[in-house]
Amino acid sequence: IYASFESPADWLQLDRIMGGVQFVDQRNGDKLYVLKVKFPPGVENIKDVPKAYIGDAIFNPKGDLVRTGNNVEDYKVLSAKMMTEDGDADGSESSNNTNDLPRRRFKVRYTTVTGNGFSVERKGIVDAYSCGGMIYMLMTGSNAVLFDKKGRERDTVEYICDTFKVIPV
Repeated sequence: IYASFESPADWLQLDRIMGGVQFVDQRNGDKLYVLKVKFPPGVENIKDVPKAYIGDAIFNPKGDLVRTGNNVEDYKVLSAKMMTEDGDADGSESSNNTNDLPRRRFKVRYTTVTGNGFSVERKGIVDAYSCGGMIYMLMTGSNAVLFDKKGRERDTVEYICDTFKVIPV
């Protein structure tokens, strides 16, 4: 697949050596991650993937976010919404347009632990496409208070998710 997104030019890329895709806004700690996970057994459509499965795939101790060095105390997927009209599209390899791929957006809440041992509540958006039995996700995370204020920080993470595209090659 080919995945793309736009992020502010001053965000710093992390985890490049390990092959991960992770960026941080050094001013406020907002982050973005590109992650992937297989569909759960017996599920063939992204609209049928349980919210708890997405949460576990990202946040549990074996999840992608924790493997990148982030300490997460607790998490919850707050909501899920299909972003494409046809949730039944199969995301097959023959599709060559990101608009043909099923897309679903999740809102998440999680608490990280800083290096100093402080707990920080964060909220974020996970934009997910399905293709070939895999779920490709872009997750953004912000301080929960700033996210709920719906100001510049929220506008930035929503914009990043809106620009996320996945195209089979």
